[in-house]
Amino acid sequence: LVGLKAFRRAFVCILPRARFVQTGERESAAEMAQCDVPAAAPPSCPEGPAEMCYISVGLGHGLLFGCLCLFTVAGGLAVPYIVRMAKAHGGSNSDFWYSARESQAWWSIALSICATSAGAWLLYTPGEAAYHGGWWGVIGYTVAIFLGPLVMAFAAPMFRDQMPDASNVTDWVGQRFGRGPQVYVTVVLIYYMFIYLVGQLKTMGDMTVKFYGKDPEWGIVPVALFTMAYTMIGGLPASIMTDWAQAIAILIFVVIICITLFTEVRFSSTEWNAVSKGNPDAGWDAFVALCISVFGAEVFNLAFWQRIYAARDTRQLQTGFLVGAGMVSFITFLFGVCGLLLKANDMRQNGACPPEGTPIYVPAFTFFEVLDMPDTTQFTRALVFLLAVCTIASCADSFQTAITSVVRRELSRHDFSWQKTLLIGEGLVVLVNVPAMLFAIHSAKDVNANFNGLAVKLTDLFGMADVFTITLVVPIFSGLWPFVTTKGCVAGLVAGVFYVVLWGWVEFGTFVAGFSNLTLMCFGVEGVAPKGYSPYGCGPWYAWRSAILFTTIPMVSFAATYTVSWMENVHNTLSKLAATKKRDDEEPKIELAM
Repeated sequence: LVGLKAFRRAFVCILPRARFVQTGERESAAEMAQCDVPAAAPPSCPEGPAEMCYISVGLGHGLLFGCLCLFTVAGGLAVPYIVRMAKAHGGSNSDFWYSARESQAWWSIALSICATSAGAWLLYTPGEAAYHGGWWGVIGYTVAIFLGPLVMAFAAPMFRDQMPDASNVTDWVGQRFGRGPQVYVTVVLIYYMFIYLVGQLKTMGDMTVKFYGKDPEWGIVPVALFTMAYTMIGGLPASIMTDWAQAIAILIFVVIICITLFTEVRFSSTEWNAVSKGNPDAGWDAFVALCISVFGAEVFNLAFWQRIYAARDTRQLQTGFLVGAGMVSFITFLFGVCGLLLKANDMRQNGACPPEGTPIYVPAFTFFEVLDMPDTTQFTRALVFLLAVCTIASCADSFQTAITSVVRRELSRHDFSWQKTLLIGEGLVVLVNVPAMLFAIHSAKDVNANFNGLAVKLTDLFGMADVFTITLVVPIFSGLWPFVTTKGCVAGLVAGVFYVVLWGWVEFGTFVAGFSNLTLMCFGVEGVAPKGYSPYGCGPWYAWRSAILFTTIPMVSFAATYTVSWMENVHNTLSKLAATKKRDDEEPKIELAM
């Protein structure tokens, strides 16, 4: 189709020339029909930047492999650091490889939290939130990304005090609630980390296609192999040390790109007012759904939990988490504002006769409009590509080490040498990375005319992770206090999942739809249409049911957790009283004769 870019064709195949219309945003269809718009010529790399040739192949490979080589060198420097710190803290090399226990100052934790959290989602979702929700969406995402680290900063010291030798929250769950809940929570969180790792790798494949027209493998395989190499060498310390450079680079690149964008957009006050307002109802729903769903995901980010035990002490932990979360919130806000500016600029472009540029066909791609602006330089385009590489690599290495951390304490129960323990951890890095790499390659190429291939639908799997993690929040965090019992925790976990299934069953009338609701109706049920003001029919943030679901799931989990715990505590108390009375009744009474 005329004007549809190659990268967007890869995602939406034969998407019609749709316009996302709000009042005052576009001219009427009749007015647009009067514009004599000439057919666009196919993009040609020699004539100027275009889809699949924003930068040259040589420059793209140079930037990608150059960054990855620098990160690998930094990761290799972690080896002598591991040996020195392990001796200083009296621990084993293998334990420090897994946990970097009690070694990091606040600035290290802050930069690591920033790099770990600032993934490839920054390029897509804040702009999409701004497109649909206006300022509500921008503020919602900014607040949401801060809430998880904020709560962890004040709850984490309690977890550390109750189990100082843990490596992750799954270890604490096993000690507090037993093996059953521990296995369940571990499975949920490994799925969450794995699908996010796949998403990061797939995005790198998308970037190589978009920027210089190479197959996805040219982005996915190098990132997977290089990050795997330096995490195998240096473990968590290597991930933290590379986070320092990645976080600083991300902050610098974001500021430069945003300043450039601010100087290039043009629009009227009418267009800006329309964009700022957005869809108020959809914006408020997105605000609520974002705050709760992103909070649930962030507080169970296994990479964050590793940094809890890596912090030198409570003060360093709290300062590092708050500063790091503040940096990520600042970046998120900037990307959200960029989304608003680019949408207003898009309204001006497509209000012209003939329209200028290409309309924003997919709201999630709003930020990438900066690549097509006439004043954008090759340097800026290269910075956007570098930003993508840094955000993806920083998350990929963190997720790899996070997944392996769940076995550290299990290995300590066996009489393994530190060398064998280390080799097992390195083997797990490979075991995690290779399937993720293959799945990402398959997902990037799974494109079809029905828009239901994994090239489009992979991100919908994140919604399933959000649903399961929000069901964990109340039952697990309530365990910090003695009132909640193991049975209460299990009841809360089950009740949250059952509530989601029951919702889908009631809404669509079939048992299968109930299980489909665990994916927020993105899989399993065909033809789920948007309702009312909602822009989408499924997904975690913009469907009509999302805000209600994410608000009520913790309530249901709370009710089940504390009701069952109260019943068990009452039963135990009455049982003790009955046992005491029975013992008193059975004791022989001695009577003194006068």
